[in-house]
Amino acid sequence: MALYIPLSRRRRNAALVAAATLLVGLVVGLLVGRSTAVTATEAARDVRAQGDTLGTRLEALTIEYDQAVAGTGDTVQGGVIDALDRVVVDVDRLVAEAPWLGAAQVDRLRAATTAVRDAAGTLVSPTQFGEVVSASAATVREVFGADG
Repeated sequence: MALYIPLSRRRRNAALVAAATLLVGLVVGLLVGRSTAVTATEAARDVRAQGDTLGTRLEALTIEYDQAVAGTGDTVQGGVIDALDRVVVDVDRLVAEAPWLGAAQVDRLRAATTAVRDAAGTLVSPTQFGEVVSASAATVREVFGADG
């Protein structure tokens, strides 16, 4: 024996199931979204850590420069300038990830990396190069808020 369910009741039941499914989907989406979203604090912490790493990479150029000037390692172009170019690319990428940086701060970063390039290009003494690199690494860390 078949049980007759009026069309109005079937429509109401279908609407209730659709509403309940929508509500469950919204709650699950909200929970997943909140658990996977990157907070501003996490983004700033990541930028600070990457800024510290960039400062360290700049400081490592002094080793390459010392070897290039002494003739025991790669050339200044191959060991220092090419590595500096990769640092500059990473600085630009990190600037894009840090929209809170102003134009003056970005200019300071560019000036810092340009100072290292100029010092390497003019073949200053290793001591002078080390001083320029230290100042530039400090600038990078300061602008990105790294403690370093």
